[in-house]
Amino acid sequence: MFSFFDDISCHAEYLGIIYLKPTDSPSKRPSLSPTLAPSQAPSDHPTANPSKMPSQSPTVAPSMTPTIEPSQYPTFEPTSEPTQQPTSNPTSKPTRLDPTEQPTEAPSQTPTCAENGDFNLCIAIDMSGSVCNGITTSLCLDCEPRDSCNSGGEKFSVCCPNFRNMMLFTRDLITELGEQPTNQDFSIVHFGTDVTVASSLESWRQSIKTVNSLKYSGGKTNLAGAITSCQLTLDESPPDRKNLMLILTDGAPSVPEFNAQDVAATAAMNAQLKDTFIIPVFIEEPNSPYEPEVSFLTDNISSDGNVFVADFDGLDDLQDTLFEQVTCQTKENLRSEETI
Repeated sequence: MFSFFDDISCHAEYLGIIYLKPTDSPSKRPSLSPTLAPSQAPSDHPTANPSKMPSQSPTVAPSMTPTIEPSQYPTFEPTSEPTQQPTSNPTSKPTRLDPTEQPTEAPSQTPTCAENGDFNLCIAIDMSGSVCNGITTSLCLDCEPRDSCNSGGEKFSVCCPNFRNMMLFTRDLITELGEQPTNQDFSIVHFGTDVTVASSLESWRQSIKTVNSLKYSGGKTNLAGAITSCQLTLDESPPDRKNLMLILTDGAPSVPEFNAQDVAATAAMNAQLKDTFIIPVFIEEPNSPYEPEVSFLTDNISSDGNVFVADFDGLDDLQDTLFEQVTCQTKENLRSEETI
């Protein structure tokens, strides 16, 4: 006689299902799974439900992504990248740069150079006709014709207010530079069609007298001759001084008649090969296009690509900037001497 269980087993076997019969009594040893004792390492896969108690210690390896909140204590080694925001406390050591004793009332446009070296400066002054001819094309030779060249009640030796402004600017800059506690000399060259060396290297006080005695000549613009003549005065310099050349001009070179720009660029290159630093100042006429002239001076004449631009009435506004430009170059020369 078959029991009910036997009948179910037969049907299950027919269907391909195998049922294990429970034992009459519990086994003496537990089954192979789960294990007798907990494992020493975490399982490969997380449990379906979280454990009742948290682990006693963190994981052996750090997490691959940063935590949402920062750690309680700083790391022993600095991070490879700087933080996105500054630290709340200042650093324990001061910065490398020496701060000024007192802050300036307003920031300067360029860094100051308090420690200057000895230098020589040749100033080349443009006396071409365009300085005084206004809207005409006159060369204004010796301030003639007077009806188109002489203006502002100026005597004929000065000819016009534009040239007087150039003289005043030159005189003020020489005075400011000459009062520096360094050794320096100045030379003056002026140019139109022809070039004249008004003075070789001399003291700043004597150079002021030279500027005051200048007489306007008129003519074309012989920039190449001015650069070459300036360099000749600087060749007389003591070897331990920095040589600089400041060019005041209001137009493109026109002498010689052909290739005037190429000749001027060659003269500038020859001067720079002798370690002379050239600083061009372009004087613009209001409402006149001057980009080509400035581009030429930038690319072919300037030693560092800087060209300082102002109109005749605004030359004084450049004085502080040019003072910085000159003194910073002499400081660079002083540094190079200290490293020798």
